[in-house]
Order: sequence, then C-alpha cells, then structure tokens
Amino acid sequence: MNLGDPMLRAVRVLGQGTFGRVFLCLQHEGSRQQRQVCVKRIIVRNPKTELSLIKEEIYIISQLRHPNIVEFIRSFNHSGTVNIVMEYAPNGTLRDVIQHTANLPHERLLRYFGDMVIGLEYLHIRNVIHRDIKPENMLLDAGDRVKIADFGISNVHAPSKQHLAGVGTPLYMAPEVMSGNGKVDYKSDIWSLGLVLYELCVGRSPFVALIDPGATPQQVHTVVVTLTRPKLDCQLIRRLHNSTWSRICELMVVYEQERRICVPDIFRLDPCITSFLYKQYFNYNYN
Repeated sequence: MNLGDPMLRAVRVLGQGTFGRVFLCLQHEGSRQQRQVCVKRIIVRNPKTELSLIKEEIYIISQLRHPNIVEFIRSFNHSGTVNIVMEYAPNGTLRDVIQHTANLPHERLLRYFGDMVIGLEYLHIRNVIHRDIKPENMLLDAGDRVKIADFGISNVHAPSKQHLAGVGTPLYMAPEVMSGNGKVDYKSDIWSLGLVLYELCVGRSPFVALIDPGATPQQVHTVVVTLTRPKLDCQLIRRLHNSTWSRICELMVVYEQERRICVPDIFRLDPCITSFLYKQYFNYNYN
C-alpha cells in the first residue's frame, strides 16, 4: 500500500478505528538500513473541525520525549489523510497481558505500574492530561517496558478546556469526566490508572460483571457510582496479591476528586514502590 512517503513500506495493519488505520511499516534509514515504525493514518473527513484537533495531537506528542512515552518521529499529509509516524512497540499492550497472564508476578506488576506512574508524572509535569488511560494505550516495547500512547484526546491543561465531558473510554472514565459536573484535572488520569492496576491484579474490570456490552454511558456511570462511592472495594486484590496493591488501588479509585491521591502521593505510599520509582530516575535511556 502506498502511504504517500517513499521512505515507508507498509507491512501489515496493526489496528483500525473510526479515525482510520494504524500500520506497521519499514522505514528506510540510509544505505540498506531499515527501522520498524508505527504509522497512524487519520482520514480527514471534515477539515474545518478535525484538522485543529489532529494538529493539537501532533503538537502534544512532538513535545514529549521520555522513556515511558511513545516516541514521535514525524508527520505528513497525503490524499486527505494525516499520517503520524511513531516508534513501534513490538510486544503488544497491557490488554494482551491482562487477557493471557493469570496472577501476574509481583516483580512484573511493579515494573508495569512503575513505568506507568513515571510516564504519567512526566505528562503532568508538562501540563498534559492524557484523558484516555486504559490497557490498550499502554504499549510494551522490546524490553517489556510500558510506553504510554495515543494522545488523540489529550489536552494541555488550561481553564478553557477543563469541561470536556464525555471524552474518553466510559469504562475508565473518571466520574467528573463522565458527568461533566466536575473539574477535569490530573486526578482524572489517576482514576483511570487505578482501574488499569485493578485489571492487572485481578484480570478484569471491577465493573464489567454489572455492565452489558451495549450499555450507555449513563448506565456505566450508575454502576461506577454504586461501586466506588466512597471508594472501590479491592478485597479481591488482597486475596491474590500483596496488600500494598489493594491499598494503592483503593486510594486511586475514589469517587470524590478531592479525596483521590495524585502522582506525588504514590511515591510515598510504600517503601518498595518508592525505591523502585526513584531507581528509574537513574536508569533513563533517551536513545
């Protein structure tokens, strides 16, 4: 398939959605050198309304450079599409881990969680709210390290953009985002991350048993309110893992924003997690 760039050769489709497709490609880099890359091909159906959003996504990811964030390489336009070239993470996503790994070992769980926390901390320091934290957006590189991806609905934290209700994936959407009645801030990402942690520990969402596949966002919200006010019950995590994980999860998935912890709090909750997180700061590799 011709992507509109002679330096790229499409290998296969990695995924697709309403926006278009994501391709695994080979990118030529000098004499006989090739690199595997991922190309997100976005079909622009309404340039007047869509181009500004796409440009915002490109601007956000082009400003980010961190070991736990998917690397932006470049972008280009071709035949009514915008193509974003990014690094390729060959080991799938945390969704694959959740579906195929029972009772994740403590060391692996700690590594995944630590990678996500440090990546999210970087985003929040850069004043970026991701807004769609979920297992599918947590990619795994060749070293089995997490790379946060997909900034299509992220926004730079600004007062004029704090009330974008209903944006995200309902099953991971913080109550204030879902209802539109609260202030969307960094703690909205913490809620979503807590639900990803729950799934890594248990193997399924805490809400899935009570939600039909075709449930409306309002029905999802009703279940969420019922199970998380004042906080999510994580007894099942305590049966399967160290009690540290249930305590952290219960502090993250708290219905009331003001009572929900933030990233700096996570660094102080447990000596083992604190030690792991701080060690990462001395092992960064930006190459």
